[in-house]
Amino acid sequence: MMMAQARDLDTGVCPDRRSPARLSFALYCNVLLSICSPEADQMNTNPPVQLTANFSISTREQSPHPAQGLFSHNSVGIAGRQRKRPLGLLSDFVTDELPHRVEEIRCSEQPNEEVQLLGRSINAILSKADYDAQLLSLPQSDFGIAKTDIHYIVNCLYQTSAFAGLNPMDAERTVGDSLNRLARLSCQRQPSIDVLSYEDVILTNPLQSDPRLYCLGAAGVEERDFCLGHQLIEGDLQSAMDALLELRDTIDVDPRQCLTRCLKHLDSAIYVLTRFHERMSADLFRQFRAHYVKNPYKNRLGPSGRFSARMVAVSVLLMGEELFHQSPQFYRDIYRLSDHYPQACIREVFRWLVPDNGSGELAPTWLEGGGAAFPRSATVSSAVERHGYEIGKLRASCVRALDQFTRMHRNTALKYTIEPGHSVSGAEAEECVEAILCQRLLTARY
Repeated sequence: MMMAQARDLDTGVCPDRRSPARLSFALYCNVLLSICSPEADQMNTNPPVQLTANFSISTREQSPHPAQGLFSHNSVGIAGRQRKRPLGLLSDFVTDELPHRVEEIRCSEQPNEEVQLLGRSINAILSKADYDAQLLSLPQSDFGIAKTDIHYIVNCLYQTSAFAGLNPMDAERTVGDSLNRLARLSCQRQPSIDVLSYEDVILTNPLQSDPRLYCLGAAGVEERDFCLGHQLIEGDLQSAMDALLELRDTIDVDPRQCLTRCLKHLDSAIYVLTRFHERMSADLFRQFRAHYVKNPYKNRLGPSGRFSARMVAVSVLLMGEELFHQSPQFYRDIYRLSDHYPQACIREVFRWLVPDNGSGELAPTWLEGGGAAFPRSATVSSAVERHGYEIGKLRASCVRALDQFTRMHRNTALKYTIEPGHSVSGAEAEECVEAILCQRLLTARY
């Protein structure tokens, strides 16, 4: 989980050779947009500059990228588990039994009876120990996994209840008071939305050792790879963010080194996303995604990459002011849906955006036309401008890489979700999905 200050946590040639420090904001934005737009390459008469990571075959053979094996479709099961079971029998049930029970419900001629039997089985486990006390006494390193276990079960019972056609009252009975109380306790100890969250699925799920999944066989492997790919991207975003925070907050830092590190990790994230776009099975994706849709009985969105607080943090650090002037809705949506994001990280970003409010809980006046200026102190802009034109170009390269990632994410979502006609778990019915997918782009050109 990210914390600020690391507490826990190609390009064309610019048309103006002056330092960005001497450019007006409007002109500087135009320069940045020209660098980030695809048309800039067509106008550039100089030899192209390679700004994305060179993942050559020889390089991968020497040092394979962690995502190289994702969606390889070479196995039909998860092997070599290293057990991480902080809640004992309950964690065992989530990891070893739950996928089998989900499959039985899916294939049953009387799924309503199977779902209610699943609920009774879970509540029988809960009656054998004081799981409330056990949960509250866990060290933080185990607590995150325990919370994931609890919310995987709760989400499963709601989703399978909807699949079986249970009414809301019967669905609540199936979940039961004990499990609901345990879920509330987990959210009290670590504030979060009261449904399965992006943080539960991606950040605290032990995907590389003992993954929590809903599907068996090849669909389960694909589900693991889907979640693990997101987890690898989150690691790259954390590293990019750390580099940008060092540039922003440290006076005597080497700006070229910081921005080069940032670019390296953004390129790595693009490589991971390329695996999604090119190799993920549409059929297997359809099978496991049904378990991660919006909660059918509560007014809550499902886990979604939209709720990556680290992506928000990198976007703010790199180009927060430009985004505000082009797409203020980006910020409005973050504040409106803030409960869905990992809280430690998004609250830290809010403290950057409202530096005079230590809690970071109030929406900024600059967002609602209150006359206040966007806080440039939240971004790396001032640090970049101190170091002149060449560092400005390197920052623009990072912006372009982030734009490339956003475009690929959009195209992948269109390929696997929008075009096949699936609902989007991270979007409300009245929202324009296309607009959401393009919010972080510095240009509307595709």
